[in-house]
Amino acid sequence: MRRRAAHYAPDGVQKILIGNKADEEHKRQVAREQGLQLAREYGMDFYETSACSNLNIKESFTRLTELVLQAHRKELEGLRGPPRAPTLAGLEEDEQQPLGSEDTPKSCWC
Repeated sequence: MRRRAAHYAPDGVQKILIGNKADEEHKRQVAREQGLQLAREYGMDFYETSACSNLNIKESFTRLTELVLQAHRKELEGLRGPPRAPTLAGLEEDEQQPLGSEDTPKSCWC
């Protein structure tokens, strides 16, 4: 295991520890308990994954995304500004606007 990797990430970077190829138990080089212990030492979540069997793929990416969003929530709220209710005039104006080409930059705060 690369214990040094967690030391090189800048402060504020969200991290999780992932053990891959969980579907190949016979080739395991690191015990699950070792992975859990290392994750605890660094204050990270731990997931064992397998792309072959789709084990914890979605869950690990979802958790990392949640951590990033939590860490940057205030920054994101500042970019969005205060919530505004759409007005009838604004909706009608939007309907009149051409859709544009594929090259037109689009912004969405969904």
